[in-house]
Amino acid sequence: MTRRSLQREDGWVLVTAIALMAIMLSIGLTAYAFVDTGQTRSRESRERESSLSLAEAALYAQGFALTKYWPNATRQLAGDCSSATPLSAGTQYCPDRDTLAKGSSGNPGVAQFSTTDFGANATWTTSVRDNYGALASAYDPAVADSTLTQNGVACPQTPCRMDFNGDRQLWVQARAVVRGKPRNLVARLKLEQLRESVPRAGVIAGRLDVTNNGNKLMLDASGSSILLRCSPIASSTCASYDASKGQITPTPQSSPAQPTFMTPAQIQRFKDRAIAEGTYFPAGTCPADAAELTGAVVFVEKCSMSYPHTSGYSTPCNVPGDMAANCINPTNKPGLLIWHCGTFAMTANQTFYGIVYMVNNSDGTCQGWTALSGSCSTSTIYQSSGGGGTYGALVADGDACVSIGSNSLNVGFDANVFNSVSSFGTVGLVQNTWRELKAG
Repeated sequence: MTRRSLQREDGWVLVTAIALMAIMLSIGLTAYAFVDTGQTRSRESRERESSLSLAEAALYAQGFALTKYWPNATRQLAGDCSSATPLSAGTQYCPDRDTLAKGSSGNPGVAQFSTTDFGANATWTTSVRDNYGALASAYDPAVADSTLTQNGVACPQTPCRMDFNGDRQLWVQARAVVRGKPRNLVARLKLEQLRESVPRAGVIAGRLDVTNNGNKLMLDASGSSILLRCSPIASSTCASYDASKGQITPTPQSSPAQPTFMTPAQIQRFKDRAIAEGTYFPAGTCPADAAELTGAVVFVEKCSMSYPHTSGYSTPCNVPGDMAANCINPTNKPGLLIWHCGTFAMTANQTFYGIVYMVNNSDGTCQGWTALSGSCSTSTIYQSSGGGGTYGALVADGDACVSIGSNSLNVGFDANVFNSVSSFGTVGLVQNTWRELKAG
């Protein structure tokens, strides 16, 4: 029986082995599918995070671009920005696509996002809108591209891609798609202002010359001082005026060690602000008339100009009674006029309200233009005549001369003009405004 049992072929060992192998195979395939699903989810999560990183980078890059090109009523943005558009003279307000995702970069070697996810199918767009009207307190994508109206006043541009309300705040929406995974962000960005420290005086100059013989007050720096770098004050080549006629108050003081009104770094910061606001006049493009000198900061390069009376002055203008009521800048918004190289003359019935600053190459960057120095007959850098004048403060660096010739008050001091001497800093995020929108 034992021998016959060993020779039989109807046993269950083979069936059992096959069944066990099937069970183990199914368990293995299940484990493989589980691992594969986990890896897929991990990849998708990484792609979504990559998309979020690219959207954030585009948002902050847009803020950096706005630092150099802040849009206002006279300087609007032409359109939205995207990874499909290279940086050019017409899109200088956009982020530089070359420094973002490698896949859309014209120069992949400099792209900050250069890993596998950003090699292809990585795009971004940014939109700038004013926090005005329906977007005043919160951002609503449904109305962002419509006409924004507040108190019956509509933004002149649709969509409103400029700081129409003048609060130096703008909404920026940034969208990115990486390997088909979209992310959509928005935040309100604010252009920071930096208060700058400068000497506070009614007049600072190298020399002073009153050419009018009138028996009346022509320079009134009451409450402040008149500081001249020349010495002695009694010399006619230093301060030429008739004290017996009450032409100047207070008496000028000699200050040979008087520092420059601004450091080279400060001058550069104000130049950057003027560029950002569209009030910068490079060499060869002098302002056409006095109306173009209106603005918080106006920066003029290499001009020797005289400005007669023209239309377009700001109001209201609250100046002393014998000064011209046609004002450049309103009383509640004093300006800072920086004349970097060259000479400037107020030659007719007009008053500049704010600070007139003649740099006179004190920063050493006026190539081809030598700083004026010496007697007033050869070194007059600022001149007023024909009813023209400055109400606020008048400053000329170096040994240059300021000349006063109108038969009225030419220069008056107002301490309030120094309260608005501020340059632009960076564009920063307004707290609690960052949020993620629906991807669509």
